[in-house]
Amino acid sequence: MLLRENDLAEAGTILIAVGDGVLADSLHFSLGLEGFDVKLCDEQSLLRAMEMNDAARGCLVLDQDVFARMVEGNGDRRFAESGIPIVLMVGHKTERVVARAEAAGVTRLVEKPLLGGVLFDAIRTAINGKMPLRPAHRSS
Repeated sequence: MLLRENDLAEAGTILIAVGDGVLADSLHFSLGLEGFDVKLCDEQSLLRAMEMNDAARGCLVLDQDVFARMVEGNGDRRFAESGIPIVLMVGHKTERVVARAEAAGVTRLVEKPLLGGVLFDAIRTAINGKMPLRPAHRSS
């Protein structure tokens, strides 16, 4: 389902920071088809965008590896204080991952593989702020 034009004005920008270039390009393409304004960024440009509140009406989409590198030290506090909704993609949800995500203010946790519209739904939910962190599970 494509976003309506007025939804785009409220949705803002989706910043994608994932370590895998092929995955980043794929997410950029598929989210663009869904009507989102998407920017790919590395960890440094993501930090600058967070400081400038560049995604204030959008959200961040991170993979587990980028997230882990960025939260070393005080990074989790930086995410939590940004006020920007965060969708975290993980390979396997563990108690430690969930605890770290909660500490960092992650809005939605999505488990890979990203089947169907699970990522799109998580982004929309994060932007709309309707639900706290709740893992989205793979189909069995």
